[in-house]
Amino acid sequence: MKIFLFLLMLLALCPSVYAQEAGWVLTSDYSTFGRVRSFTLDDPWSVSGDLATIPGDPTGRYHDGKVYIVGRGGASLIQIYDPEAGFTLVREFSIGASRNPQDIAFDSAGDAYVSCYDEAVLLRVDVADGAILDTFDTSMFADADGLPETAWMLARGDLLYIANQKLDRNNWYAPTGPGDLLVFDMVAETWVDMDSDATGIQPIVLTGADPYTRIEAVELGVGEWNLRVGCVGSYGVNDGGIEDVDPIAGVSLGYVVTEQELGGDISAFTSTGDDLHVLVSDTSFITSLRRFSPASGSVTVLDTGNGYVHADLAWDGDFQLYLADRTVGASGLRVFDTVSGTELTSGTLATGLPPFKFILPTTDGVSAVPVAYADRLRLSPPYPNPCNPAADLQIQGQPGHLIRVGVFDLRGRRMQDRTLEIDSNGRTVFRFDGRDRQGRSLPAGVYRVVVQDQTGFAARTLTLLK
Repeated sequence: MKIFLFLLMLLALCPSVYAQEAGWVLTSDYSTFGRVRSFTLDDPWSVSGDLATIPGDPTGRYHDGKVYIVGRGGASLIQIYDPEAGFTLVREFSIGASRNPQDIAFDSAGDAYVSCYDEAVLLRVDVADGAILDTFDTSMFADADGLPETAWMLARGDLLYIANQKLDRNNWYAPTGPGDLLVFDMVAETWVDMDSDATGIQPIVLTGADPYTRIEAVELGVGEWNLRVGCVGSYGVNDGGIEDVDPIAGVSLGYVVTEQELGGDISAFTSTGDDLHVLVSDTSFITSLRRFSPASGSVTVLDTGNGYVHADLAWDGDFQLYLADRTVGASGLRVFDTVSGTELTSGTLATGLPPFKFILPTTDGVSAVPVAYADRLRLSPPYPNPCNPAADLQIQGQPGHLIRVGVFDLRGRRMQDRTLEIDSNGRTVFRFDGRDRQGRSLPAGVYRVVVQDQTGFAARTLTLLK
């Protein structure tokens, strides 16, 4: 009875007790300034008002509790925001005029590395005061125009991997050959030679040209992983693909899927468990969201725009895929189910300016799994699964926390809603009984169990048999 009364008071006086972990969307109309908004990662999805003004061509990263905005192009700056302090601006500093920074990554000591597009340097930066601590020459990796066009980066352990696009500025930025992944040792502060048989310091040579997408680390098992990157090649020609790279051997393993198979140029992708979700642009520059299933080799079109309108996508680590849709008059955030392929939102969630890039609170580049899900609230796989009709799911969390448990069908409808309390050992159990909130038997199918508390949420999928 005391718990029940406490719950009623908590819901009445503090409705934010179930506040969901937030992501951020960078918005821009490609004018002088863009904006930042936060969005809740779970149903019911919502988007905040503008939190900050940022450069008009932005990208960004989440690291150690802060959001880092990289102002590309003429802005040439870094902004640091604190989400836990009302998204206040902690620091803003220039990294040098005309360098055109592209991405930011961090070593274990907290120093930042910044890749540059318009100067052949890699920068090491002290984010505490904005000082540039060192510059490392990248001109040895350039093509004939003297610039390598370094872009997205991924830090793994002591090594930093940097996409090297190698474009000809004297020929409309056409690729001059296969792209590379440069490898930099952040402890020794030196470039790593990935081919000792060749003269000079060699990068990892890719199969495709112009590595354009973010770099992912795809976990294969305990201590085993590959790199994954999308190469666009020449625009309007299906000559690229998404390829895997063995970081130990320092060689490309070839394409996981080609642009020919996908049906157009790759602009972004994310690995979602066994599948890949990809943004593709066809020869008429019409973009679409497509799912590639390596097991079957099938490509499924999930959404098609009315122009070049799909800007970015991100994965929550379980079953939700976030899509940035820039459709004129209907721009905003949309959410899709990675398993069924259906849209979970009933329409776009307005973001003010059109959405441009996503930032999730993730472990940098590692299969896009949000940190909060693993470190704060945990939900075991259901057992048995499939079930007929009951299954148990173990929940781990902070002792004494109240947990909201929801069961959803694949259309995003809430079938069941319960509240549990984590015991003194940090555990509780939710029993799925195959019934809805009115006690009626649910039909056979796939359902989502989502648990939430003030630290975040976790989710699992189960199958109900009849």
